Amino acid sequence: MGKFSLPSYNWTGYVKRNFFLNIWDGAIFAFAMNFVALNTVIPVYVKKIGGTNLAVGLIPVVWVIGFHLPQIFTANYVRRQQSKKKVVMLTALMQRLPWLLLSILSFLIIYKIDANLGLIVFFLGFLLASVGGGMNLPAWFDLLTKITPTHIRGRLFAFRVTLGAVMGIFAGYAAKQVLDNIQYPANFSLLFGIAFLMMMISYLFLVLLKEEKVNTAAKSIHWKEFLKSLPHILKSQVNYRNYLIADVLMILAGMANAFYTVYAFEKFNLTSGYAGDFTIVMMIATVFASLVFGLLADRYGHRINLFFGALFTFIACILAIFIQTLELYYSVFVFSAMTIALIQVSRITIVAELSPQEETSTYVSLSNVITVPFVLSGIFAGWLADIYGYIPVFVIAGIFAALSAFWFLFIVKEPRFHGISN
Repeated sequence: MGKFSLPSYNWTGYVKRNFFLNIWDGAIFAFAMNFVALNTVIPVYVKKIGGTNLAVGLIPVVWVIGFHLPQIFTANYVRRQQSKKKVVMLTALMQRLPWLLLSILSFLIIYKIDANLGLIVFFLGFLLASVGGGMNLPAWFDLLTKITPTHIRGRLFAFRVTLGAVMGIFAGYAAKQVLDNIQYPANFSLLFGIAFLMMMISYLFLVLLKEEKVNTAAKSIHWKEFLKSLPHILKSQVNYRNYLIADVLMILAGMANAFYTVYAFEKFNLTSGYAGDFTIVMMIATVFASLVFGLLADRYGHRINLFFGALFTFIACILAIFIQTLELYYSVFVFSAMTIALIQVSRITIVAELSPQEETSTYVSLSNVITVPFVLSGIFAGWLADIYGYIPVFVIAGIFAALSAFWFLFIVKEPRFHGISN
């Protein structure tokens, strides 16, 4: 691995102000999401409503489809906007309001109706939350890369994730107390409501961001032309295409994430409050991973982080298969959390270095849309777990994780040394 020296950066203009505002926005939003953690709290809620493993498997499917599909439709609009912040503010609000809706629905409706209908109502609200996030991402990431120089982005994401994880330890403890001491459905409704309030606090930091320069808008093209240009990107950008292959393998490996918790609940006969314990463990591991690997990314690039993320998923799957005690099973969540932290720090950040600056939103959106069909593996994983148990799910996910690690390490080239780097 070649060395990449980290230059000292001159914090001119609003760079420092925006840097810290972005940290607090991301950290508080992550704090909010830990009250409704997708890998711990939400699976328990789905089970509480009456969902099967297939319904649990739908959690990442609905989230990723809702989050990724809108991006390709908003990217063409975003790339033509000289000012990104206005779009960010509108879509960020759309990202947050569904959690308030879920809080109301959970308290007033979902527990009163048939389980299957209750699951449909929940997943519709959950889908709205993910769609709002998907509409927000292209504009938000365009704005972030516009106001944040390349060689401090790793630290920016690392500090966002680290601070959010430190706060998330408290969120996990609070979630445990709420789940153990407040009766269903008020307990889950309260968690959704707290998440919404925290998200609105993070929104205030977005309001304070300063977009110093007005972009030269990308050339306006018709939707048909825009969509036709996407296959050309895949054909001509070899390293970007190789990155997508490794990313898809990683998405397939992620089929295991929703099942670590429900497997532990069934294997060790746990109460709902353990979802909070697992969240705490994940947040502690996230603090370590985001600090270490954020600095590593700034020095050596984001490819090596993604390799470690795939490797840690492989290890988590192996541990889930063979561990027989609850105390040791916590290590599964440690490695799972480190993978999630690495993805948060490096997955879309590397795309900004693989793409021309004026086309960042296009490349990010294309990357996410391409993964959508593969996240359907979560449905297959749910079916497999219902029929054959959880072990086959972890075996298959582990194989995909190993393939992804191989691809990141030996096939994908670090873009800072090869090709475009913004």
